Amino acid sequence: MEITLKHNGTQYVNFAVAGLAAAGVPPAVIGAAIKDTARAKIGEAADSYRARISTVAPAKIAEWMFKEQVARAPASARPEELAILDREAAARGVDRDELLAQILVKANSFREIALLVGAIEAETRATIAALDESSETIEEDVIAALLAAQAEAEAAYAEALAVINKPASDN
Repeated sequence: MEITLKHNGTQYVNFAVAGLAAAGVPPAVIGAAIKDTARAKIGEAADSYRARISTVAPAKIAEWMFKEQVARAPASARPEELAILDREAAARGVDRDELLAQILVKANSFREIALLVGAIEAETRATIAALDESSETIEEDVIAALLAAQAEAEAAYAEALAVINKPASDN
């Protein structure tokens, strides 16, 4: 892991931990910089997943939010809204109840992956914050935490994307 830090007036840019240690930078200073670098990487990764989740046009996302509202409480929907969904259901070759069920499956998957990104981000930040900055294994511990978070997020994202992108006719 390459890190950047300033110690005793010297700026070290993109240095390996071994290079910093060889330059006489104390382990606790190196550990703090590793944790700072990891926090930035966590934020970048979480934002990347958020961007991947929301790549659809804003109007399409709004449409799905409206559909989800109706699907969660069809009795509260206006007759005009239900008539429009009946048109879509007919075009897809299903009835309204099946369409609403399909909407909920996809909406639930989308919501869960969006919420999971935030949970993984918080858990990984907490794990890294709890590490001892003076530990001889802090670099390995941080890398392990980052890799575990990435693996969990990638698996969950792939699973959610499969559900979200599943054609309506397959549901």
